[in-house]
Amino acid sequence: MPKNHSTAAQTARRASRSGGKYTEALRHANSEMPSAPHVLRFLAERSGNLYQLVGGIAAAWAHSGQRVLLLEEAEDYWCWTMSGVLDRRSRGRRKKETGPATPPEPTTSALWASPDGPGLLVHHTCMWEVRHLSRESDRGLPRTDRSPLAAAVAGSLDAYDVIVLLPKSAWSYPDRESATAHVVLGEIDIFPDSDCRTALPGPGGEERGAPLGPEQSAAVLRERCLGFLFGFPSLPIQLDGVIWQANGELPVDADYLAGVDQDMNRAGLRPLGWTIAERRPDPHKQLPKPDQLNDPSFVQRYRPIAGRLREALDTRPAGRS
Repeated sequence: MPKNHSTAAQTARRASRSGGKYTEALRHANSEMPSAPHVLRFLAERSGNLYQLVGGIAAAWAHSGQRVLLLEEAEDYWCWTMSGVLDRRSRGRRKKETGPATPPEPTTSALWASPDGPGLLVHHTCMWEVRHLSRESDRGLPRTDRSPLAAAVAGSLDAYDVIVLLPKSAWSYPDRESATAHVVLGEIDIFPDSDCRTALPGPGGEERGAPLGPEQSAAVLRERCLGFLFGFPSLPIQLDGVIWQANGELPVDADYLAGVDQDMNRAGLRPLGWTIAERRPDPHKQLPKPDQLNDPSFVQRYRPIAGRLREALDTRPAGRS
């Protein structure tokens, strides 16, 4: 703990010596003590269409007065090293080799800042890991050293309320070393409101599938969009909720979606909201532009989901990871 910082108990004892009740003072001090920031990792089978959603949630938090850091991996380590190798090989006949490529330098930019409050949204990129060729693992591969990511997170804890980890790839794998919370982003291309395996005569001569109920749709969504969660060769991951993004208009109403949410909740997947995105977001795999983050109509779209997600993070059991 930093020097000159009082604990809640110390503050309560000082209040009790001044005539107040210790238990009441402790409860009040605990409510005023700053809580540890959340280090959030989104999980998704594919990430290309989800950057707008993540940026919108982060912007909604910032506009509500929170300090938010988007901590993005500058480059996947293997892609970076292999691109340097291929580049040197392609130039080998014409140019003299100059040694290994230099890793990209960390960059920091403020995407949005409140003119009259603490709200802040910052984007920081850096390399997350290095590989030690001289230290091989049991399988003969270079050992992965993720200390750069750990250092970046540790250096940001005092400055932000929420830190969102954005890997360059592999969104489908949890981050057990740095993240304190994991939330699933389920991407829906075609909403399963009918059974395609059973064709029934429809009006005008066309054929349509037999309609599904909300519980059936929920089961199909878990199998189709969340199946990647069940193949990890490691310990189960504690999930803090699921957010759905549909790439196109949904063919069902709000009552139907409420039934889907109810069944998801029964299955242990806390529903946090639904959003609709363009099928081909532009630009692909990029966070929203600063002018979007400053647009109240853009931010308003994500306020309900951001509020429910923040509530889920704040009420999660202590010690979970």
